[in-house]
Formats: sequence, structure tokens, C-alpha cells
Amino acid sequence: MKILDIIGDNYFGNWTSTRTGCRAVIIKDGQILMSYETKNDQWMIPGGGLEENESDEECVIREVAEECGVVIRASSCVLEIDEYYEDCKWLNIYFLAEVTGETERHLTNQEIEAGMEPRWMPLGEILQIFSTHQEYDGKDEMRRGMYYREYTALREILLSELPEAIREKVSGKDFRIDDLGKSGSRIFLFDDCVLKCEKILDPAAEEAEPFREDQDQTVEVMRYLKGKLPVPEVLAYEKDETYRYLLMSRIPGNVACDPYYMEHPKEMIPILADALKLLWSIDISGCPRKADLDTILSEAEYRVKNDLVDLSDAEPETFGEGGFKDAEELLSWLKENKPSYEPVLSHGDFCLPNIFIRNGKLSGLIDLGNTGTGDKWMDIALCYRSLKHNADGRWGSKVYSDIRPEMLFEELGIEPDWDRINYYILLDELF
Repeated sequence: MKILDIIGDNYFGNWTSTRTGCRAVIIKDGQILMSYETKNDQWMIPGGGLEENESDEECVIREVAEECGVVIRASSCVLEIDEYYEDCKWLNIYFLAEVTGETERHLTNQEIEAGMEPRWMPLGEILQIFSTHQEYDGKDEMRRGMYYREYTALREILLSELPEAIREKVSGKDFRIDDLGKSGSRIFLFDDCVLKCEKILDPAAEEAEPFREDQDQTVEVMRYLKGKLPVPEVLAYEKDETYRYLLMSRIPGNVACDPYYMEHPKEMIPILADALKLLWSIDISGCPRKADLDTILSEAEYRVKNDLVDLSDAEPETFGEGGFKDAEELLSWLKENKPSYEPVLSHGDFCLPNIFIRNGKLSGLIDLGNTGTGDKWMDIALCYRSLKHNADGRWGSKVYSDIRPEMLFEELGIEPDWDRINYYILLDELF
């Protein structure tokens, strides 16, 4: 267990009283359970004060139940932060925990008055909120101190879960969590590098073995492409039983869906077309990964069988009246209607957040987890859809009426093959 000290400017130099609080960090699917005071617009990691004749673990279980109405299973203590203010020492004991059930909430009068309620928050968003602690300096010292403490705790706990070889390379670096995209991975953005923590497919499922091996091939593909394409450099790669950790150099520039580029489609879309042409110019004879249609359909079948498909994220017309009954029916249709194949080096997820631009030129391609020898029309289809939905407001809060997604075909100098475009958009519904 690591112990950190936070010493306030008003600390007298010695303390005469102490108080211990126990808190639970509960993370699931990129979200963290928080206690939120609606009257004060204030967030905190759930937990509270240690009572007489109570162990630290008993305290955190009781406090989370009372505040959030959930039953938890707590790990051993992972972090202690000792705060020193005036003549007091505040011990803050942090546990990692998981929810195992529900129970009735029991709030204090003060918590009721503050309008306390449990909320799940994106991990990156709550880190950003806590990072504003300096804004309360001299205005709200209680909140400033609490936000600084919680910010410090989350950063330390998140980094403590990384393999030692990765921790050594990022130690002391500031970072934020990136929630952009739909991959479900946890992305740590440092000033000069990026860490992608990707969950390994069910280790107990034998049928997942080919796809777990495919995950490992991403590193091989990135090393193969070094010097051929502007892609991140692999700085370190580690695995444990649950996650694989890929540390890579950071690509300079801004994503293609940055507001500037969305407002300047005549600058952005030609760069997308040039990036596609650059991919297709690469000699695929030595590419270490096959991403052909049969391979992708095999993984889609695994996802359907193991209930890994999120139907709520599909195009409105894909399922339901006039569409497919369910994911199984869609998979059967895809198997029976495979289009002709034009093999190239395919990015595999060629959408605007994965394309970086700097000084009016392509500066890099990221998220290469599906890159390999694949069909030219998959990249075209996913790029077209990304242009369409980043412009029509579905994948963002703003509508960009000046963007015509069909401009992509004009820049590529090709006629759209709508059968193949629609096929690959439907295939992507299973991922």
C-alpha cells in the first residue's frame, strides 16, 4: 500500500486530532460510481468516517451502502492519503471495490439537505472535474482540498494497476483519460505518449483463442508499418490475465472531426482521400495480419454467440420494423451476401477520430487494432458513415450542413458502390 501526504498551507506543524475516512473506487466499463451533491454541484468518491470498533473494510462497505444503495466487495487497501490542515491529521483510506448487490440508502440529515445521490460518471470526465481543484483556491478551500485529494487518489490508483514495466516509463507524467471513440478501451493520454489498455477476450473461452491471438498481432502490424505509414511507434507492450497494455508514441495534430476541420470540409476531405490512397499503396505481401471478410465474419459470429453486440448503438433502420429481427439474422444475411473483394492494406476502422491532421496534411493514423490485408471498400464505407454522422449531429452536438459525405467519392475519383458500402456498414453493426 502506498502512502501519500498532502500538507495544507495552514498546517501548524503538528497535529493534536485525527479522523479516518474510508472510500471505495468502483469502476465498471469505463465509468466510476460517485456521490453527487445536487444542491452544491459537488462530486466525491463514496465513503465516510470510521466509527468506533469498526474495521476499515467494514467502514467502506457500510458507507457506500448508506450513500449509494449498493453492496460492495472491497479489495485490501490500495492507497492512503494523509492530509494535514491546521492541527488535524486526516487519514483517507482507499479501496478498490465491485458492486455485488443493492440495498436501501440511509443518508444523514446533512446529506439529505445537500441532495446527495449516486451517479455513474465516465472516468475521464470525473478526472477532468477533479483536475479543476486550483480554480477553488481562495474561493472554496474545502472543495479545493477535497478535489485535489480525489484527483491525486484516482491518478495514483489508475497508474498502480499498470504493469511495472509500463509504470516505469510513465512515472511522474501528467495524463488524462480519453473517452473519445467506441472501442471500450481505457486510453491514457500523456504529453508525449499514449497508453491503450484493452480488455482481453474471455480467457476461459476456447473459441476466443484465435481472436486473442489477433489482438497480439496489432503490435506486429504497427512494427511492420513503421517507416511505411505515419503510425505510432511501439514503446512497450505488456499483458496480464485481463488486459493488454500498449504504450506508443503520440501522434501530433488534431483529429479529423476537430471543429476546425468540420467547418472546413474542402480542406479535410481531400486529406481523408489521400490517407486512403496512401494505405492502398502499401505492398501487402509481407503484412502480418489478414483482415479479410471470412476472418471478420468469424469474429462477428463469436461476438453474436457471446452476446457482445450492442444493438442500441446501431443505425435506426438496421433492426426492428423493416430491418433485421436481431443480430443472429443480420449475421446470417452477411454470410449469404458476401461481396466481391479488392485486397489492400485496410485500416479496418477508418473513421474521423482515428485520422490526425497537422498543418494541412495527414500527420498520423491511430487505433490500428483491425489493420491488415482487407477489402478496400470497408475503409470507404466506414469513412463515408463517419463523415455522415459527424456532420448530421448523430456523433456530436453540432450539425455541419456544409459537409456532403459524397465529396469523398469525388476526391477518390471513384463511383460509390452502394451495395458494398451498405454491406460493410451493416457488418460493423456487430462490432
